Amino acid sequence: MEFVDDVIARRFPDGLTVLKGDGQFRGFDGEAIKEQSYIVILLYPAETQKDNSRRINVIRQLYMNLYDQESVLRVDDPYFVWVSF
Repeated sequence: MEFVDDVIARRFPDGLTVLKGDGQFRGFDGEAIKEQSYIVILLYPAETQKDNSRRINVIRQLYMNLYDQESVLRVDDPYFVWVSF
């Protein structure tokens, strides 16, 4: 959660959601790697997509470097979500 607080929340101060799970992927060496996974959900206005996309890529790169990861998965939903509070 330190990474979330120090890195992600600073770039997305309006809010985010973190889900915990169990993941598996095939490493560069072809071996299956099982590890605890975290899914971060970020919602933001469509007109800020370009700037937020850059922020997300910075977060991914920082995480890969800090935790010696081969990759960090990113999925973008192409559909608009209407949210009201």
